[in-house]
Amino acid sequence: MMVEHAKVRRSRNPEVVRARILDAAQAEFMAKGFAGASTNRMLERFGGSKPTMFRHFPTKRALFEGVVARIAGRWSSEIDLQRIESDEPAQWLGDFARMALRWILTDENIFVGRMAIAEGAAFPEVSAIYRSLAVDPIESALAERLARWTAEGQLACTDARCDALHFLDLTLSGQVSRRLYGVPIEDGASLDEHVDRCVALFLDGRRA
Repeated sequence: MMVEHAKVRRSRNPEVVRARILDAAQAEFMAKGFAGASTNRMLERFGGSKPTMFRHFPTKRALFEGVVARIAGRWSSEIDLQRIESDEPAQWLGDFARMALRWILTDENIFVGRMAIAEGAAFPEVSAIYRSLAVDPIESALAERLARWTAEGQLACTDARCDALHFLDLTLSGQVSRRLYGVPIEDGASLDEHVDRCVALFLDGRRA
């Protein structure tokens, strides 16, 4: 712990300190949930002073919001649309869905899903933060692509935003539900097959 304290004291970069606090808070929230989480244990994990931690996040609720926001914001690095080489609808949708599926099935995203269910009534910010920082941008990126393909005559989407939502429901929602209920994650080959089937079903209904 002495080493940990020294590391925190040496770092004066607010972003580094903030990240270390969120690391400690996320570990505690994922282990104990919101109600069972202890800011004292977070402080111990963080290794810095209480005034420092509460200067960045004045309440336990603010810590939780910060953790959820950071998890949600990571989607753009994990679902990197620039890595998709093909613009052909089936290939693009397949690559997009595989990246989205592997990201959303991570332990930290499933944790947010469980918290949204468990704490949703008392803590509606969980869903609102996650939607604004992750769900809405992902839906928008997909809707823009569907609208472009429709304009080019490759697809026939009369409501690109609605179709984007349906595609995400088809490819992601069922897998997330299974994970939330403790069903083991399928292996990579099975997930790839799932994506291929979903893409085929979707495109069969939206071919130009």
